[in-house]
Amino acid sequence: MNESELMELANQGEVWAISALLNQAFADREITVKVSLQSNCLRILLESDRVPDSESAVALIQEKMQDLRYDRIQSIQVLGRVTEVNQTLWTETVILPSSTPSIHHQNRAVEKHSRSLTRSIDSKGLGALLTGLILAISLIISPLRIVFHGFLILVHEIGHAVTHWLFGRPAIPSVNLVYGGGITLVFDQSIAVICSVYLAIAFLIYYCRHYRFILVLLGIFTSIYSFCLLTSTNLMLSTFMGHGMELVAIAVCLYLSLSGYFCRFAGDRSIYGMLGFFTLFADFEFSWKLTHDPDYREMYEGGIGGVIDNDFVILAQDYFSVDLSVVANVFLIGCGVIPLMVFLVFRYELWLRERLGRLLRY
Repeated sequence: MNESELMELANQGEVWAISALLNQAFADREITVKVSLQSNCLRILLESDRVPDSESAVALIQEKMQDLRYDRIQSIQVLGRVTEVNQTLWTETVILPSSTPSIHHQNRAVEKHSRSLTRSIDSKGLGALLTGLILAISLIISPLRIVFHGFLILVHEIGHAVTHWLFGRPAIPSVNLVYGGGITLVFDQSIAVICSVYLAIAFLIYYCRHYRFILVLLGIFTSIYSFCLLTSTNLMLSTFMGHGMELVAIAVCLYLSLSGYFCRFAGDRSIYGMLGFFTLFADFEFSWKLTHDPDYREMYEGGIGGVIDNDFVILAQDYFSVDLSVVANVFLIGCGVIPLMVFLVFRYELWLRERLGRLLRY
């Protein structure tokens, strides 16, 4: 059915025809339109993965509906919403004078409702966090912590392996069968792997060639990556990212618990919260003991089997030339900052999405 046929049906009051017209208009913006008629008000809901821009959206609706002539409609209410968030982010109401049915030529009054681009923790999120916190405390003080210590080892070694691969060194995370814990097997740097990374960057640049902001970010990333690759910084990052990936795991798990993303079953959010808090407490304990427990520090400085130095010892001695306690304290501060950052990102996620959406349009 073509546009003129849909408009004819829309003028007869067929809401589904209005919906079809608007969905065609917003298809290239990846916005889904839902239309309903409530009394004399036409309600248009716009849903997208990022916050729809109100001004351009209302302008497009006016353009597409300028020939609409259906006397029953006296006002149009346009609402913007992010698909994954069941919360209206903005609302604009167009009041139609009864003297003319045309939207394009009318002198309308636009009522802008207050926009709330901040989120608060709902009851389910708060309950999941508290449950995860209680479970994590129970685990950290019980013999069962040894079971979940395997999660820390896995995250730690994956952090090493991913960073080594990024800088061209094939790596395999594995278990240390001799001394316990984990170890990452690292092979010589491969030109083929490095070329693959640059090819991936080139593909992203081509794929995002219409988005200036992303191109700028990719340019900055490529410059920093090249600098790290050509200096010893890449080895420093590969050493740090064992514990660095633990910080990432804390952030991801706590955020999933807060937001409910990727949670398909009732207990998923509590499990994410438990893993996040368990990793956080374990890292707090680790860095605190390095600074305040002489016996633990002596054992840690002795290395793995007296042969392989531990990560923070390498960072302190080989890269920063500082005392081990300095590195431990910086990591301790990082552990404290991560939960705060998670909360701020969660609270202002909608604002960040809106700003990112605007940047991507340039």
